[in-house]
Amino acid sequence: IKKEQFFQQIDDQNAFDLIYFDAFGYRIEPELWSKDIFEKMYRALKPNGVLVTYACRSSIKLDMISIGFKVEKLPGAPGKREMLRASKN
Repeated sequence: IKKEQFFQQIDDQNAFDLIYFDAFGYRIEPELWSKDIFEKMYRALKPNGVLVTYACRSSIKLDMISIGFKVEKLPGAPGKREMLRASKN
């Protein structure tokens, strides 16, 4: 399922296996990088679901961990130095 909607409207529970989060950067749209947004994505993922993003700020990683994600830093795709893979426990 591919969905396009505002994050404020997300209320899905255990609906997705994968979320590819490629929003504009933290400096441009900090509201998209809040702990609340990651909590919504955590709830929307199925058990063992995965969230991937190219954002690797320490604060983002720590928020993900505090929510319950298992977070790994991985080499990024061509043109990106690194990425995060966050798995729902």
